[in-house]
Amino acid sequence: MDIVESLRQILPVEQISTQPDELEVVSQDESTLPGVTPLAVVWALNADEISKIVKLCYENATPITTRGAGSALEGSTIPLENGIVLDLSRMNRITNFWPEDLQVKVEPGIIYDNLNDQLKRDGLFFPPSPGGSGDVATVGGMVSTNASGIYSVKYGGTREYVLALEVVTGTGEIIRLGNRAIKRSSGYSLVELIAGSEGTLAVISSITIKLAGLPEDRLQTAYKFKNETDAARAVSEMRRYGLDLAAIEFLDRRLMAALNQLKNYGLEEVPALFLEFHGPRPVLESNSELVESICFELGAEKLELADGQRPWEVRHDATDAVKHYKPGYSIIRNDVAFPISRLPEMVAYCHELSDQHDITMFTFGHVGLGLLHALMLARQDNKTEWNAAHDISNRIIEKTIELGGTISGEHGIGLGHKDLFAKEHGAAVELMRKIKRQFDPKNILNPGKIFDV
Repeated sequence: MDIVESLRQILPVEQISTQPDELEVVSQDESTLPGVTPLAVVWALNADEISKIVKLCYENATPITTRGAGSALEGSTIPLENGIVLDLSRMNRITNFWPEDLQVKVEPGIIYDNLNDQLKRDGLFFPPSPGGSGDVATVGGMVSTNASGIYSVKYGGTREYVLALEVVTGTGEIIRLGNRAIKRSSGYSLVELIAGSEGTLAVISSITIKLAGLPEDRLQTAYKFKNETDAARAVSEMRRYGLDLAAIEFLDRRLMAALNQLKNYGLEEVPALFLEFHGPRPVLESNSELVESICFELGAEKLELADGQRPWEVRHDATDAVKHYKPGYSIIRNDVAFPISRLPEMVAYCHELSDQHDITMFTFGHVGLGLLHALMLARQDNKTEWNAAHDISNRIIEKTIELGGTISGEHGIGLGHKDLFAKEHGAAVELMRKIKRQFDPKNILNPGKIFDV
């Protein structure tokens, strides 16, 4: 009996599919990497079903790629040709809520925005927004990649909020990690090990996270600069002075033009910073005044948006604006992160490479964290252009590592940057391989992602 027929023996008919249209959907993610058609897609509804599926795949040495929304940007949810996709999007409930402790327990398929819509009734929220994909990103996917977003400069990334996990290992064993204590010094930090492992160590079936109170007040503002380097210098200065910023986003002039092209926003096509402050009104105004003085010293001016426009609604469209800027072109992306003082140098370096090789590039991101997206457009059918764009991306990553930074600040490694992974981690990669084998002895959980075993 083949693996698909075996799966039909343990799952209801509506929880397994080999239909070509459904396999096509799960064959790819939001990266520009080629999709791969799996043998089947299965939908689990609880940990026991996940365990049964994994045990069966363990016995048959069948690869499993776990999937939520499929919004990954580095190919981490692209399946294997002879494998199955384990889709957890139907596991989307809040299973426990402790508002007095600022904690909630959820299933992995719950969507970030939907969770926060329910939490706000009690004046709470889950802060580490996944950038512009909060309306589709699942909390399980956020944990798997240790996602971060616009508010992470103040509140931190996903990993800092995960208190406990229920996971299924590569042998099908259900294990509970962590607890509801905020501070603990007991044993190895396995919860944090799973967070960011991109589905290569275990399948997450339940997540307990801590929450934050909704801010008393918010203040949003924006500034325009004469050039990208001055905007980056302003960010470095703000962080050096320890200003309490909830969010600070950088958009270069080319991205502003792309946003205008996409939605006719009427934005001035100049480098800009979008900022947000949280707290009591006097504190907001004080921090805003300090930010303004820093920006003005660097020759900036206030950026006025059109009536009814909000900075984060504009920022939400950034990736779509790049995607549609040049029809027929594909995105080569990276999301490097580095010490904040190096931001001006990295922004200048990216634009220098873009100009030298005549490759269209957009730089933007959560720069308050020292995180920068450098997205390039190239035609896949033009090998010279396509290879040049990839070479630029690799040079940006290598420069980042030289500066003490990381290949990925939020998207993960997946397939997209695994070839450069060892340059960052060196001999530690072999230790990671050993850890992988302890959780997943037959290498069936998302094999081939991050590094090769």
